[in-house]
Amino acid sequence: MLFSIEVSARIPIGAGLFLPHTSDTVIGAASIGRNVTIFQGVTLGAKELDMNFIPASRPVIEDDVIIGAGAKVLGGVRIGRGARIGANAVVLIDVPPGAVAVGVPAQIVNSSVASASR
Repeated sequence: MLFSIEVSARIPIGAGLFLPHTSDTVIGAASIGRNVTIFQGVTLGAKELDMNFIPASRPVIEDDVIIGAGAKVLGGVRIGRGARIGANAVVLIDVPPGAVAVGVPAQIVNSSVASASR
């Protein structure tokens, strides 16, 4: 309550989880890998009411992922190693390793195309 964050006690969390700002964050994933950064206002959880905490209905966050402020990652999706989730994205699909997901609903952005256009 002091930090305005909710974390389920059932989640296996890898070393190096970084929460630079905890305000209004809900962490109800199936699992969180190593060296994950989660910014403020993020929700990781089931798409529907899940009082029994069924891991298959919750996201799996792999190692080295960054989740931007206000993002929502919902359902039994997998966020691959090194993926980036943009601020305020609503992720309802799997995000491959190293990919970037942005928008509502989130879409995968080809990182090589994004880098070339800068």
